[in-house]
Amino acid sequence: MKRLLVVLGCITCLLAAYAQGDYGMYAYLYKDCVDDEESPIYGGSYSNYPPELVDAQFPGGDVELSLFIYKNTERQEVYSGETDAEGNALLVTGEVLVQFVIDRCGKPGRFQVVQSLTEEQDAEALRVMESLPIFKSASIDGIRVKSAYIAPVKFRWKTMPPKEPETPSYESDNFFDEWSDSGSDDDWW
Repeated sequence: MKRLLVVLGCITCLLAAYAQGDYGMYAYLYKDCVDDEESPIYGGSYSNYPPELVDAQFPGGDVELSLFIYKNTERQEVYSGETDAEGNALLVTGEVLVQFVIDRCGKPGRFQVVQSLTEEQDAEALRVMESLPIFKSASIDGIRVKSAYIAPVKFRWKTMPPKEPETPSYESDNFFDEWSDSGSDDDWW
């Protein structure tokens, strides 16, 4: 019985780690792997995907990849020169498409912007993509191969959010002196 509880506890911990985005789940597959040989790259702008190609897999799948990109993309204050009806400056919106290659060790590399917005947004898109974790590599007939993919990094914020007003600080040494000089004691009731 005690052993069963320990096993269930371990399974629960593993599931909780996976649910929180365990992006290192494929790193153990290719420990000490080095892919420094030239070989065909399938997909992207390199070649067609053969029908027997099994795609590379991001830890958690395609939805997790989209969430990873979204969560790690920082807002870029690149103004378009236009304003909205309220007079707020509009930001440049759209998406940067980044092509990258997953090698036979699952490592993403060869990052290249194939659809650009602005220099700042292109640089941010490359920064996000360069932080991708190890994938499960693509394969053909059980043999690992290099594969290329194109992923969007979206910049959809139209205006900068208004700055929040500063909260007053009550850390002043003379706060109580100022309060007591404000009038009678009944004023604050």
